Amino acid sequence: MPEYRIQVVTGKVDGAGTDANVFLTIYGSAGSSEEIQLESGLDDFERASVSNFVHTMRDLGELRKVRIRHDNSGQRPGWFLERIVIRDEEADKEWSFPCSLWLATDEHDEQIDRVLDLA
Repeated sequence: MPEYRIQVVTGKVDGAGTDANVFLTIYGSAGSSEEIQLESGLDDFERASVSNFVHTMRDLGELRKVRIRHDNSGQRPGWFLERIVIRDEEADKEWSFPCSLWLATDEHDEQIDRVLDLA
């Protein structure tokens, strides 16, 4: 089973980081992943940071889109997501999913759940 390295880039705008729990589903040509919680045990998703995660899962084929969301928990749940980059180490392939939007109930369009298409 392939090992997917997931890189989540939080934006540099004021208040960009989140304390909420973040979840990701990956969609590819060979199916989709289960929803996974992105948690490293560190202080993830801070302003102007890159958070890295590794998950082993079945081969999803060519990646097409991702669904990213948070549960709006914590003192500062609003989050400015810059992009997500996923790399299949076994196949030596990488996919980028740009966002550059808030996932926040008090910003922009008030959405905390987004589907991002491949760049």
